Amino acid sequence: MINRLIIMNQTRQASLADMSQTSKASAKRASPTIVDIARATGVSTATVSNALSGRGRVSAKKVAEISSAAADIGYVPQHAARALRQGRASIIGLVVPNITNPIFTAMAQAIDECLHHRGLGVLLADSKNRRQGQDEAIRNLSAHGADALIVIPRHDTEVVSRGVPIVVIDVPGRADSAVCSNHHDGGRQIARHLLELGHARILIMAGPENSAVAGARVAGMREIFDARPHVVLEIRHSPYGPDAAEAILASQGSFDFTALAAVSDTLAIGALRYLISAGIRVPQDISVSGFDDTIWSRLSAPAMTSVRQNVAEIARAASAIAVGETSGGVTIPVDLVVRGSTGPAQQTTTNFNQGEYT
Repeated sequence: MINRLIIMNQTRQASLADMSQTSKASAKRASPTIVDIARATGVSTATVSNALSGRGRVSAKKVAEISSAAADIGYVPQHAARALRQGRASIIGLVVPNITNPIFTAMAQAIDECLHHRGLGVLLADSKNRRQGQDEAIRNLSAHGADALIVIPRHDTEVVSRGVPIVVIDVPGRADSAVCSNHHDGGRQIARHLLELGHARILIMAGPENSAVAGARVAGMREIFDARPHVVLEIRHSPYGPDAAEAILASQGSFDFTALAAVSDTLAIGALRYLISAGIRVPQDISVSGFDDTIWSRLSAPAMTSVRQNVAEIARAASAIAVGETSGGVTIPVDLVVRGSTGPAQQTTTNFNQGEYT
């Protein structure tokens, strides 16, 4: 079952002229069927049907093989074919890893707005950061008639098609049907900013080790920092979230860094909260920066310096790919937003155990 399924807006009637024209032009030709897929893959039609619908026991490898063959021969699921023939508005499924994270909430709202203007309905599923939840969401949205899916995947998972087109957001290095922010450049921008402020001892809260997004952000920082021999880095991996940031700082023997660069606002907010509770002044003693420029970064005290993802542009690109207006492989620029949480480096360090400056 889908963990969280929300109808964000009702299906609206729309002409979708370009899609219906394509459908009419191709109607004269015989449309590929599951029989053609079965012949191409050497399996039974029942296996093909189960693989594309998510029913039955079909291995992930075989599902991927069948889905690839379906895409190669131009197979269109029945519900999508009906939508094209009737020239009506389609339903687009949207899968997010954690709807409570402000960056994913913002993306969901922006995508819904873009699709609303096209007369399309949206079904939203929250995988709750579980691999099984993501697979179930993709399977069930496909089975419930979604004509295409937009997926923001859990950080350590592969997205397997269930017989409908899938647009993937935020998987660095993936070119097909993908939209991704330039996370590497965002890391470079943060690093340059901290160097300009005179910071040379920096703690990087690097997020999960198996996150491609976090890895790209850290790689961007290191590209700049590693070229400066005088810079001393400490890199700490952890899950995302404020509690993880607090746990990292609680384990520090002393705060011998002047800047803390987190790969997400959720980590940065936790770090800011912990430092302030420990009597550390931000940014006078330690500068703190985040990534994503969520509403949390704007409401924190002091307001958080953060790398802004262009959520509106991500939504426009993903929506255009989902309805077949353009292809994938889109990289969206990011921008550094400087606020009050970063400032010039201090020459003293803070010894947390003794609660005094040394």
